[in-house]
Amino acid sequence: MIGVSVATAALREVPRMEEQAELARRRARRLGRPVLVSVTTRVHPRDPLALFAQGMGVTHNRLFWSRPAAGLAVAGLGAAWHVAASGPGRFATVAAAWRDLIEHACIVDDPELPFGGPMAAAGFSFDPERPASGLWDDYPDGLLLLPRLVLARSGDSASLTVNGLVGPGTSSLDLHFSAARRLQALLGRPWRAPKVGEGVVLADALPPGAWRGIVADAVADLRAGRLEKVVLAREVRARSTIPFDPAAALEALRRDYPDTFVFAVARGGRTFLGASPERLVSLTGSTVLATALAGSIARGATAAADAALGEALLASAKDRHEHAVVVERIRAALADVCAEVQAPATPTLMKLRNVQHLFTPLTGRIRADAGVLDLVARLHPTPAVGGQPREAALAWIREREQFDRGWYAAPVGWVDARGQGEFAVALRSALVGRHEASLFAGAGIVAASDPEREERETQIKLRAMLEALGVSG
Repeated sequence: MIGVSVATAALREVPRMEEQAELARRRARRLGRPVLVSVTTRVHPRDPLALFAQGMGVTHNRLFWSRPAAGLAVAGLGAAWHVAASGPGRFATVAAAWRDLIEHACIVDDPELPFGGPMAAAGFSFDPERPASGLWDDYPDGLLLLPRLVLARSGDSASLTVNGLVGPGTSSLDLHFSAARRLQALLGRPWRAPKVGEGVVLADALPPGAWRGIVADAVADLRAGRLEKVVLAREVRARSTIPFDPAAALEALRRDYPDTFVFAVARGGRTFLGASPERLVSLTGSTVLATALAGSIARGATAAADAALGEALLASAKDRHEHAVVVERIRAALADVCAEVQAPATPTLMKLRNVQHLFTPLTGRIRADAGVLDLVARLHPTPAVGGQPREAALAWIREREQFDRGWYAAPVGWVDARGQGEFAVALRSALVGRHEASLFAGAGIVAASDPEREERETQIKLRAMLEALGVSG
């Protein structure tokens, strides 16, 4: 039933697709290159996660983005267009390529529909200058991926977008019928999440005690005044006799962490996914939103214990200092392109299922000719995931952390045809293969840090992905 309704809607758009394709063909002949055609139509509300799940084995390019508490979800399949970039200029490279694609595109959308028009998934590496490992081969330093099919839902409203490149001889009818047939085949199949977590073996990527030793080295440099703060991450590896199912993990994450940004980008045979509590930045109209999230403590077993832990976090000089550094750095990064950058004077608590954080929202009004990718370039990495001073902290991480973060703790999100969009910091995340997964968590280290306490903090943060993958304990 879901396949019939959505696929039928796609087929009904053939006349509009052909009309736009003819316009695109004329532009393509003039420009000497293919032109994007993007057509959005209203469909019956359905769960985009089903599309993501049932696309497994059909395409190596899939995406998912959701803010569960807001009733928002979007899934994409295939690649109508993509651009990859490397090096420190990766943000500017992909932004320029996207503007160039959109400038000549033929777009039919509806501003009242969620994600009307072309929407590209975007992801970036934490540090393009780090020593690379083969783990992240399918995830370049910068990537924009425009899916061929996008199914989006916001509350009771849903849309389907079909994207394709049209050259002088391209038939949009072929493109559109093919897309509709694929939807009908995919969404007509039932999806059942398999059992996960049986036969899983966990192992730290470093020898026992090694990570605490790195933290101790960082504390020594911090106390000597060579750094103000540095954020160190850990990698924990999981192997399972039963294949991991990324869609089942996403279902668990959006159920258990509704106030986070639940995301997935599947490339090749792996899926990078997570449930991040931290918005890096969003741009809607002229409104800019950013989040400072630094300072963490566990949840309590009872309401009284939970409140006591929260009060302890609010009273912690170490955590309040760490948080203040992040707030001021974000404020400074936004000040050049935003007017009226505002933030509360004191942080509040963000309480998630297994951890609570110090939280400060920042807002501003864009005043320069800037898009969301320009804001991402200004903000990443914040002191919440890198450190302070920025360059000194990045150099320390590059030399001492002993693994390749890849896309962990880096921007992941989406951008639309207007240059607007939303990005989260890719925390509480894992890179998941068929039988193996790498899970990541980090902690902000300052002069007052204790290595054992910081390791316990990372264990708390790892719990979200361990539970989502079906690993108990």
